[in-house]
Amino acid sequence: MKSYLLSNTTENVLSLDELSSDPVSGALLRFVTFVNYAILIGAISFVGVILNLLNIAVFFKQGFKDTINIPFLGLAVADVCGLISLIWMSICYNPLMVGALPAFSFIDIQHVTAGWPHVCFTRISGWLTAFITFERYLCIAVPLKVKRILTRKRTIIAVVFIFLIVIVSVVPVYVAIYIAPRLEEDGSLVFGIKYIPDGANLENFSIYFSTFLQLSSFAFVIVCTSGLVYKLNKKSKWRQATSSAGQNEAVSNRDKKVVKMVISMAVVFIVSFTPVVIHMVAMLSKHDYMVGGRYQNLFLLCGTFVFNLEAINCSSSLCIYLKMSSQFKAVFLSLFGFKDRSKTKIQRHQSIKLPSSGETL
Repeated sequence: MKSYLLSNTTENVLSLDELSSDPVSGALLRFVTFVNYAILIGAISFVGVILNLLNIAVFFKQGFKDTINIPFLGLAVADVCGLISLIWMSICYNPLMVGALPAFSFIDIQHVTAGWPHVCFTRISGWLTAFITFERYLCIAVPLKVKRILTRKRTIIAVVFIFLIVIVSVVPVYVAIYIAPRLEEDGSLVFGIKYIPDGANLENFSIYFSTFLQLSSFAFVIVCTSGLVYKLNKKSKWRQATSSAGQNEAVSNRDKKVVKMVISMAVVFIVSFTPVVIHMVAMLSKHDYMVGGRYQNLFLLCGTFVFNLEAINCSSSLCIYLKMSSQFKAVFLSLFGFKDRSKTKIQRHQSIKLPSSGETL
């Protein structure tokens, strides 16, 4: 059995130009690969790393008295790591890099030094997003119990567990694959990847488990976000029915801000990962849609857009926080010596937090 992502023998990989049944020509694939991998992914990821480092700086300045900042920090760290791996992938696909060191097969090398690390940290980001939406749901569904359910210790354990379980799931890849010199058809010696005996099966185990993690986190985010919106709307109607006319507007505005932030995070995640999910399901359900299959070029072409969408998702959080959270914005501006004109003052001796249970944005 061969790997779904990369053939374990060079003769199993079909030439890009010999796939008459593939709707994507070799020339088109080479052009799109160059644009998406060598240019766009690198540029998006570089900007994303800077934005997420700013997120990390803000969270450290806020402190962690509010436990929700812990998974937000973990999300920013995972996004930085995932984006750095994409920057390295972009370098590996750069023709200047490939031409300068012909003794190395950078397409092979990036498979284990960029591709799989990115997959790992993207799955971590997915489950941290799911955890955050779950925490938000509990804040609305059981506001008086949420602090007892999600203590600081339990939150730290949950975040660390997410990191560990996903990292452990990709260990079989690095048992199965190693970098070593190999003799090419033209007689040249090139450093690329090799599989141990039956190594492709080990990699496929990680592929299956990674797919499960992606699909389950995707579904979890949808369910928790839907439940959160339902609970918010239900509570908003109840408050309007039991509050005075002057209070109704304030309650409504608070609820709308929370809904907007949650929906914004969820929409970016869902829109970015819907094509990823479709790509994964197609790969596992149709064996021709893989490297070495009849639709190899189509598979590789779609993969370039998948990575771009994941890079955009990892890079978008700062914009959402600044737009939806006045408290985050105040801390962010204070880091650079600016004043937030929308707030009359910033408390000096008190940490400014992202909203949690019962707080306004």
